[in-house]
Amino acid sequence: MIFSIRNLSFEIGSLMLEGWFAFAARVGCALLILAAGRLLRSWSTRKLFPQLLQRQWHFPATGILLRSFAAPVDRILAAVSIYLAVYSLPWAINGIPRLLTILFQMAITFLICQGLYAASDLTGLLLDSCGSEVRTNKTLTSLLNKVYKFLVIVLGVMTMAQETGLPVGSIVASAGLVGLTVSLAAQDTAKNLFSGVVILLDKPFVIGDWITVGDVEGEVVDINFRSTKVRTLDNSLCILTNSNVSAATIKNATQRNKRLYRFTLGVTYNTTRPQLEKLMEDLTAMLKASPYTYEDSVFVRLTGFGASSIDLMVNAYLRTAEMSRFLQMQNQLNLDLMDIMKKDEVDFAFPSTSVYIEKT
Repeated sequence: MIFSIRNLSFEIGSLMLEGWFAFAARVGCALLILAAGRLLRSWSTRKLFPQLLQRQWHFPATGILLRSFAAPVDRILAAVSIYLAVYSLPWAINGIPRLLTILFQMAITFLICQGLYAASDLTGLLLDSCGSEVRTNKTLTSLLNKVYKFLVIVLGVMTMAQETGLPVGSIVASAGLVGLTVSLAAQDTAKNLFSGVVILLDKPFVIGDWITVGDVEGEVVDINFRSTKVRTLDNSLCILTNSNVSAATIKNATQRNKRLYRFTLGVTYNTTRPQLEKLMEDLTAMLKASPYTYEDSVFVRLTGFGASSIDLMVNAYLRTAEMSRFLQMQNQLNLDLMDIMKKDEVDFAFPSTSVYIEKT
């Protein structure tokens, strides 16, 4: 028999019951415990938590915990009432009360972990002291949520395993050795992961920025915890590991507010000084009058004498940071420069070779 009926007694005050009457009294007490638990759950769900949630708490974490534990607390009360009711029955098998206690402890641990798991918004409070760019970083927020939930699950499983009598300490030690072995075998992966976290926190660039990393230049199309994907001008997709990106010098063209328009203009050596002076004056006037340039950044100077050309440096900053817009402006300015060269009757220089024949 599961229940013990013989030699069963139930005493309350001066009333003394035995046998089946005592068993019926025990069952009645169990039902009363269940009813009391039901009433307590109803009060908690309808009055206690709604009132607590309506209050303005000094710490934001309080509201998050109350919302996440509203359902688990109801289940905890149900588990407590069921455990007390069942435990109060006269079990004939000696091991059942111990088993009920273990199951009850595991259920309570599970429900507490359920509430903590639902309180993953607590990780957002860790970023409150950071800037708005970090707080609005969805990838970093998602990472913190996943790490928090993973830790809650691991701690919950370990606690429940401890309650069943498993040697958790030995298991943890073994897992540590296995983890050390795996980490040594996956150093590059770990390095990329931490470098990805650094990139997300430091934010040297974001998706959509035009960057140059080493010999790769293009638009950032994706950032994850292992790699950064860059779309180059020829529409190729370059996948850069985060460890290499973190170690390299990064040029972010998007974060500048202007672009440099600079090149060396070579003219032929048969150009006279008056022509050169007129050309430099006209080029300077054209660039300063252009709506594309910052007037105070414009200059045209004679910088040297090359192997086959007289070299003029043309310099100006253009009013854009976008690559496509810069190319359009550069195209228009180059066409205007050609018009000025033609008007001033000055020719572009190109590499040439002079051959001298000696008469003997």
